[in-house]
Amino acid sequence: MAHDLLSTKLRIPYPTHHVVRRSRLNAALDDGIARCKLVLVSAPAGYGKTTLLADWAQASNIPVAWLSLGEEDNDVDRFFRYLLKAWEGVQPTVGDSALDMLLGAMMPDREAVLTAFVNLASTLPGPTVFVLDDYHLIDNAPIHESLAFLLDHLPPSTHFVLAGRGTPPLPLARYRARQELIEFDAEDIQFRADETATFLSQRMEIDLTPETIASIHDQLEGWIAGTQMVALTLRRHPADVANVAISGRHRFIADYLGRDVLDGVNSEQRDFLLRTSILDRLHASLCDVITGHNDGQRMLETLERENLFLVPLDDNRDWYRYHRLFADFLHEELRRRHPDKIANLHRRASDWYLAHDLSEPAF
Repeated sequence: MAHDLLSTKLRIPYPTHHVVRRSRLNAALDDGIARCKLVLVSAPAGYGKTTLLADWAQASNIPVAWLSLGEEDNDVDRFFRYLLKAWEGVQPTVGDSALDMLLGAMMPDREAVLTAFVNLASTLPGPTVFVLDDYHLIDNAPIHESLAFLLDHLPPSTHFVLAGRGTPPLPLARYRARQELIEFDAEDIQFRADETATFLSQRMEIDLTPETIASIHDQLEGWIAGTQMVALTLRRHPADVANVAISGRHRFIADYLGRDVLDGVNSEQRDFLLRTSILDRLHASLCDVITGHNDGQRMLETLERENLFLVPLDDNRDWYRYHRLFADFLHEELRRRHPDKIANLHRRASDWYLAHDLSEPAF
């Protein structure tokens, strides 16, 4: 059954020596897993989701079955074969079970597999945690339905941790109401000021003043990948330490955002992101005027759900802004790809502001 499974997908990534130990988050994970069936870690690219969970898992006293997911895992049978193999890595006895025999068949019966999974978990002593990393790459509805079934029926000793860039299509409202869910978002897991200082000064061994560190932290808004890329630049060019200026046009940052973020969205989202990058704040009707479409609200909700560096500015989700570096990167991409459209986009925005008695942003 397992001859075609990659063992590297089942190994907990080993943290590098540059990792900042995040005791507050590890303690919150321990507490959340003790109380909840499901832990959701959802944030944009580069916020350290995998590193955080790998560091926690390495130190955990609870058996952690780790599975790093890929787009090729959007098959129910393959998904559960990997899940069982990950489970077997921490509890070897599950490899000789009815579940193992069912998954060894050519076309396993999904209902029988789910029933066997729940029954097997109910017979085992002690807790088990399944960590599914990069769950946002799973877009197969039967897999989501199967996972929801497990969460509804598994014993309290079995827990799932999902890490990804977007909000998974699971009945999260039901889990919240039952107090079976704890959530960590970008604001929760981003670097705090002291963690930025620890990373730059101790882990990367860069000699910076407290004021410079505070400036870097503010410009990056706690974005961990950005902090790493700025650190690499400063180590290569120490003469620049005295005057650090960070923008979305920084070569490493722009390459990362282009390859890992912008290239991964569809053409409709890419066009929306580029056109609305001229705005300091985004509102659905303003975005409609900018783009010439009537789907601004849907697009904003989608971008927020998929964690595309969109920050809500009020509790009603009426106004948003992009992460400052992402906005800077998008605007540079707009200038590079469509320089002839920029003036007209600004005119459209100005007309909207004037129509809503907002003269200052209009000018």
